[in-house]
Amino acid sequence: MSRANEPLRLEYGREVDGLGVVRQPSPAGAASFSATYVGPAGWGFDPPGEAGTARAVNQLLSSGAGPYDRMALARLLDRAGAIITSECAPESGEVTIWGPAADWEKLLALLADAVLRPRFAPEDLVRVQRQLSEQQMRELAQPGSRADRELFRATYPETHPYYSSGLGDPKSVARISPTKLRKFHRAQYTSGDAVLVVTGPARLAAVEAAALALFSGFAEHRGPTLRLPSVRRRTARRLTVALKGRSQVEIRIGGDSIARSDPGYPAAFLANEILGGRGQLSRLFQRVRERGGLVYHASSELEAMRFGGYWTVGAGTGAERWGKVVAMLSHELEEMEDRMVSSSELREIRESAIGEIPLALESTADAHELAVEVAYHRLPGDYLSRWPELLRSVTPKEVRAAVDRAMDRQHAVTILAGPVNRS
Repeated sequence: MSRANEPLRLEYGREVDGLGVVRQPSPAGAASFSATYVGPAGWGFDPPGEAGTARAVNQLLSSGAGPYDRMALARLLDRAGAIITSECAPESGEVTIWGPAADWEKLLALLADAVLRPRFAPEDLVRVQRQLSEQQMRELAQPGSRADRELFRATYPETHPYYSSGLGDPKSVARISPTKLRKFHRAQYTSGDAVLVVTGPARLAAVEAAALALFSGFAEHRGPTLRLPSVRRRTARRLTVALKGRSQVEIRIGGDSIARSDPGYPAAFLANEILGGRGQLSRLFQRVRERGGLVYHASSELEAMRFGGYWTVGAGTGAERWGKVVAMLSHELEEMEDRMVSSSELREIRESAIGEIPLALESTADAHELAVEVAYHRLPGDYLSRWPELLRSVTPKEVRAAVDRAMDRQHAVTILAGPVNRS
């Protein structure tokens, strides 16, 4: 396979009014195409008192665009065998279209309509407001969602983009209007600081020409600035949220962490995989879930974004056992901090992570997801092909150092949500 047709190697093309254009070759034999616009439109940009706006805009991008209302767009996508999805995060908003490779130009035009010309119909806004309200209630009442919510609120100042889930509250969501949606869309869905990633058989020159023809109509070319206030490093502490009528206690331990661009990210990635990020191979699964038998689930996460990140350890257990589980989770964190991982354990986890890459290249959607991550973080075009080398160069000593920086137990917050008074 030539480098021009290697999905692990991305090609960065010419910008369109500041919009980055990236091409990824399709996986071998693939008959589908994917394209994603990702730009500075996350809930960290919500106007004061209008939390929920970013999520509402993002959800509505696929509910009618250009000449098509919601039903017409749904029928058009169905006939084409295509789908449009959207995601919203603290820093960014993204819209993705997937469908037959033979129709990639028509589908890319639909993506441009969704990104540049959303309809924001009042009846669609009412539906999304209702959905946001339902999500708010679940976030407050469900132990897992509530534990996540309180962890972020305890870790970050209120003006920090990672402080909330972007759902807002009943008052802020009720204030959202079509006019406010359009204002947010104009300011945040820009060509500046945004990127268009295309995975398909078309050559880079064809992708560049299509991007120039379809994505040169942004109202704003300069990307907005995301402001991140400093995070106060407090001593470790525990907070409890008593939820009546629940049988399960959700536990979260975590705090602030490193950005994706941090040189120590590969070591931090492996540290998290060893602790609880690699399913059945991880320590939390083997020692807390399997051996201890006290939890319904146990895992860890390292979310490294462009401007910062966070880490979490999570578990769910019965109301009578949470004290023992907290002690076990804390012990595993101490082990990661105090003792170097063995070379054999590091090798097993590392090779398992490396082995996932060929599997991701079996489908356009999975390969495209990797490409979007690389492009969003402005990583080199050959980063995916170099990733195994980067992981294999990490030493046990570097893993231990990464734990200190990326998973700082000394300043972590522990959250208990559920029937905690029954322990």
